[in-house]
Amino acid sequence: MGKILKFEVREASYEIMTDSSSNLTEDLLKRYNIKMISYISSIDGREFSCFDPKRDDEAAGRKFYNAMRSGADVSTTLINMDRFTSFFEPVLKEGKDIIFVCMSGGLTGTVQAARIAAEDLCEEYPDRRIVCIDSLSASLGEGLMVLKLSRLRSAGATLDEAVSWYERNKLRMNHIFTVGDLRYLKKGGRISAAEAVIGNILSIKPILKADDEGKIIVHDKVRSRKKALDRLVEMTKERITDPSRQMIGIAHCDAPLEADYIARRFSSEIPCEDVIVRYYDLCTGSHVGPGTIAIFFLGENRCGAAPLRIEKAIS
Repeated sequence: MGKILKFEVREASYEIMTDSSSNLTEDLLKRYNIKMISYISSIDGREFSCFDPKRDDEAAGRKFYNAMRSGADVSTTLINMDRFTSFFEPVLKEGKDIIFVCMSGGLTGTVQAARIAAEDLCEEYPDRRIVCIDSLSASLGEGLMVLKLSRLRSAGATLDEAVSWYERNKLRMNHIFTVGDLRYLKKGGRISAAEAVIGNILSIKPILKADDEGKIIVHDKVRSRKKALDRLVEMTKERITDPSRQMIGIAHCDAPLEADYIARRFSSEIPCEDVIVRYYDLCTGSHVGPGTIAIFFLGENRCGAAPLRIEKAIS
């Protein structure tokens, strides 16, 4: 559980790049030869990089989510065109092409900035290519797909073959999660103020998922935290396909014991290649809040039943 599998990176004519929403830690970036650009967040006006290779991710996560619990004002800044230009251009100068995977366009406008920067650079470097992929994902849903791209590259896939695989399979990447407090979803406009108040009073724990537009919707609801965690495990078992050939990702916003509970269940109940557990990246984690636990895996197409309203739990 959480081990890094044997993997050989081979030279290729293109680089794989992503943003810090992908939740990939420094060990994975090095192992899979992936380059990352970081979002910038702030706590009460103090800016910091969401990803810092020299920082202890767990210590940073605990500090960040405890600040949120204490009522700190947290915000995130989009990555602008100038930063993307500085990120992409050194690779083009090396004579390599780029696949860049970005957080869902259903959650952020960053992918548009990346595409504009890419278009400008490709005019300057007409022999080079930059393919910007809207992942329709976030956190390890984005990250696990980026790791898959790296494996394809090492297996000899061309840029076009790797991009084609991603586009064919990105809606198979399931994102299912539950939150510790509904107020953060209310703040981000994911649920109404009435839903948040009613849900917290009745201890309703929504099961949320990403839809086919990369947006967050309420999929189900239960009446206790333990039932919510167990429901996430059961949904994973129901929907995952070919588990022995894939990793399952677990990201949490400072809920390590509960994340470990789910990871242990997966290790004993699902014959998967590996289970990796990480603190939720600080960019997307700020929108779901402390106590969130999310699970990511390849399975059936993520589209399913229509979104539920939390008020329907009242009877």
